[in-house]
Amino acid sequence: MKAYFGTITELISQLNSSLESRNTCMILDENTSIYLDAFQNNVPIKFNYLKVNSGEKHKNLKTVEKVWDFLNENLIHKNDVVIIVGGGMVGDLASFATSTYKRGVNFILFPTTLLSMVDSSIGGKTGINYHFLKNNIGTFSIPEAVFYSSEFLKSLPKNELFSGLAEIYKHCIIKDRKTWNYLKNAIDQLDYDYLIKTSYLLKSEIVKKDPFEKNTRKKLNFGHTIAHAIESSLLERNKPILHGFAVAKGIIIESYIAHRQNLLSQKEFEEIEHQINFRFGNYFNFEIDVNELIKFVKFDKKNTSKTINFSLPTAIGNVTVNHEIELNKVKSFLVEFFQND
Repeated sequence: MKAYFGTITELISQLNSSLESRNTCMILDENTSIYLDAFQNNVPIKFNYLKVNSGEKHKNLKTVEKVWDFLNENLIHKNDVVIIVGGGMVGDLASFATSTYKRGVNFILFPTTLLSMVDSSIGGKTGINYHFLKNNIGTFSIPEAVFYSSEFLKSLPKNELFSGLAEIYKHCIIKDRKTWNYLKNAIDQLDYDYLIKTSYLLKSEIVKKDPFEKNTRKKLNFGHTIAHAIESSLLERNKPILHGFAVAKGIIIESYIAHRQNLLSQKEFEEIEHQINFRFGNYFNFEIDVNELIKFVKFDKKNTSKTINFSLPTAIGNVTVNHEIELNKVKSFLVEFFQND
C-alpha cells in the first residue's frame, strides 16, 4: 500500500498519476460531498459517484447492496479502481463492498476524519455491522493507496476531532510514550500532521509484522473489546455514540482490568484514567449497563464461550496480548469499576 501526505490539491494531483486511464468511480457520503467539486474539476477523467448515508445505523448489508448495484451499473471490473472519500463508516463499508464485489476490486482511500486517518484507513480491515454487532462481518483487503491531508480536518466538528484523538491515545499506550507525553503537555493546540504521521507509522509497522492478526496485531485491539460492547449496547437502544468515545471509555476500563490482573501499576492506571478523563470526560454522557456489556462482550470475535480475550497494558508504551479472563471475573471487575467511577 502506498501512502501520500500533503494538501488536498497536492493529493489530487498525485491521484491522477495513479488512475492510469482506468474506469473509475467514487463513493462518498453527505458529509464529504463538499469535496466533490475539487475532484471533478481536477481529475482529468470523468467518473460517476454514489452518495451513501453516513452514520452507524447505515453501516449494514442494505447499504452494501446499493454499492454493489452502483459498481455493477458502472461496469467496474477487477482492474478498475474505486475512490472512497469519507470517514471510517463509509471507508469500512465501501471497502468491504469493493473487496467482495467480483472477489475484489482495486480501491483508493481519502480518509476525511481524524479517526479514519489514524485508524480504519491503515491495515486493511473492512466491515459492516450485523444485528447491532459492531463490524461483525468483514474482510481483510489492502487499499491500493491512501491519501492523507490534515486540511480535511478544518471542516470537522470538535466532537469528531476528539473521537479520532482517542485512537491516538490508544496507540500511545501500545507503543509510544513520547507522543503520550506530548499530549500531556499540549493542552490546546495540537500538531495534527505530526499525530497523523506518527499513528500511521506505528500502526503500519505492527500490521506489516502481522497482517492477519495472528499475534502482534492483536495489540491494536486494546480498548476495543469493551468499546465494541458499549457501541453495540447503545446501538441496540438506538442511542449510537461516536466510536472514539467508546474507545476512550474502553481504554480506562481495560486499563482497570489490567491493574486488577496485576499487570499495570496503580500509578500507571491512575495516569491513564486522569489523562483520558481530562480529554474525553465531557463526552462520557452515556449510560452503561454491566449486564448489557457482558451480553455483547461474549459476541467478540476473539472470545470462547467461557473466557474473554483481552489485549492489556503493562505500562504506558507497552501492551501484551492473549490475556484469557473468565467471564464471571470480567463481570466482577466491571461491577467494581462502575461502583467507583
